[in-house]
Amino acid sequence: MVKCIQCSKVFHVIGDALSEQVDTTVLLQRAARSIVEQFDLKACHFRLLSRDLRTLDDVASFGLSEAFLEKGPVDAERSVSEALSGEAVMVLDCVSDPRVQYPEAFEAEGAASMLTVPLEGRGQVIGVMRLFTAERREFSGVEVEFFKVVALFCTSAIIDSMFHQILTRVTQAIRTTLDLQEVLDSIVRVVCEDLRSRGCAIHLVDETSPVLEVRASYGLNKSFVDRLAESFSEQVAADVLDGNTVAINDAGTDDRVLFPGLMSGEGVASVLLIPLVSRGRVIGVLSIYTHKKYLFSDHEKQLMAAIGEQCSLAIDNAKMFDALKQRYENLVDEFQMWFEHSQSNPQRGPDA
Repeated sequence: MVKCIQCSKVFHVIGDALSEQVDTTVLLQRAARSIVEQFDLKACHFRLLSRDLRTLDDVASFGLSEAFLEKGPVDAERSVSEALSGEAVMVLDCVSDPRVQYPEAFEAEGAASMLTVPLEGRGQVIGVMRLFTAERREFSGVEVEFFKVVALFCTSAIIDSMFHQILTRVTQAIRTTLDLQEVLDSIVRVVCEDLRSRGCAIHLVDETSPVLEVRASYGLNKSFVDRLAESFSEQVAADVLDGNTVAINDAGTDDRVLFPGLMSGEGVASVLLIPLVSRGRVIGVLSIYTHKKYLFSDHEKQLMAAIGEQCSLAIDNAKMFDALKQRYENLVDEFQMWFEHSQSNPQRGPDA
């Protein structure tokens, strides 16, 4: 039977990790260890869906050997399809159950039973928490419900950690170069990979007109990217250019999306548009596209706004560097022209 003191200790460990703003892996490693120790389990393993939703990536664990963790890729559709639909799945015999992808590895590891709990937040399953026992064991309904709560808490912690991690990585990425295109490419890659989203793009406002031009993208097909500028209503463009974050929860039914078929064809369910503001003026838009419907919380929007501020700063710095570089190159060219001219037309001395 689950005891309150055990619950509180697990939540305390996760809360401490959140307050320290450690990265996702460290947070989950601490959570896995606490869960195993508090509930006398053999092991705990966290896997997150890959960005293409095809496999489950190993992120953190406690109590499992390296050989087991390296047994091979886990097919999200085969071994945990029930869990990915939002249901907790109990496997009493890991060696004989056909839902287990690597029964030999489970037998060698000494894992008898396994409970797989979805990591689900605001309608989107991002991975699974798997609990292993050394002896055959069936978890009670109360225990399963408790672990669902633990998984929910872990999911919130994972997502929060992801957003903070993005902010750190974006800051690091923009410090490595002052080339504008390299900066933009780094930002969209980091945001897309860390959020495990369908794709990410950056639009910049044309200097001569209020037109948004896609300057960088990651994870999206070119045919889709080429039509992004015309994919949203004038109201969406006006809101973003006024400095407001715009969230579209369902790109297939929202009237603000002009081409819902384009979105569904690209596998896009939700969209978040973050204005990039510099000196009180919107200079571009950072857009994020998710695989499944996702309701961004106000806190997440605030974190993305902070990321947008870093992006704006990076873009400003890169543009200033480009301007200085151009001025320097112009000066060098002018000096070279003057020097060549002076050599070809030397001044005549007084005795000439």
